[in-house]
Amino acid sequence: MGFFSSKKKKPVIGLTLSGGGMRGIAHIAVLKALEEYSLKPQIISGTSAGSIIAAFYSLGKSPDEMMDIVRETTFFSRSYLKLSRNGIFSSKFILKLLNDHFPEDDFKVLKIPIYIAATDLTHGIVDFFSEGELFGPLLASSSVPFVLPPVRIGEKVYVDGGVLDNLPIEPIIDKCDFLIGSHVNSISYDGLENMSIMKEFDRILHLAIAKSVYSKAKSCDIFLDPPKMTKFSLFNKKFFDEMFSEVYEYTCTELESKGYKKSEYLI
Repeated sequence: MGFFSSKKKKPVIGLTLSGGGMRGIAHIAVLKALEEYSLKPQIISGTSAGSIIAAFYSLGKSPDEMMDIVRETTFFSRSYLKLSRNGIFSSKFILKLLNDHFPEDDFKVLKIPIYIAATDLTHGIVDFFSEGELFGPLLASSSVPFVLPPVRIGEKVYVDGGVLDNLPIEPIIDKCDFLIGSHVNSISYDGLENMSIMKEFDRILHLAIAKSVYSKAKSCDIFLDPPKMTKFSLFNKKFFDEMFSEVYEYTCTELESKGYKKSEYLI
């Protein structure tokens, strides 16, 4: 804790946000807790849902404002079903969300540097975006295979960044002094009977990518991994208040256990 109480220049705090579909809402709870414990990030990387949360936060939206936006927004509704060969849903609801809240389709409107991970389907590598047009990379990073259509940027075709890198620490690990990772896909081992196709897809996807996530967790100074997150849906927000509350309490408990205290100046 002396690292943060020193009179020397404050360390640059970096934050990496995983993907997770609608579970990405949990990152808002993490951000709320980090602010309250004086761990506000100055640089952020994210993939899929994590990249969208990063963009809204970097735009200047508070965690409470972001929760209001979640309550007001319709995600993965029947009106966006398209059942095409490129995906079950249209990505227009994400584009509408961005158009409704961002003044311009450009990274320059953001107040905090962010890096967005997307999987280059053509070459099988991860690309990181941090300047120029903003909406294309956010759509690309969030394009869950078979659920949302791939996104073409220039000559490349992109899908969800989490396919190859669901904890994209790489672009910021050398740009910060203290790295926090937030992962919202811990596997729940309850309720495996009578799984729906989407639940099975969710489970297979996150079992496949879990090893790479946890190997990189060792590089984080704080790694937040709230338990049994796959009990919450990848595609709907039915229990999002419960999830927010659980993850907020988990994060506060984790930070307290590491010696951090809530700011005395919170109103």
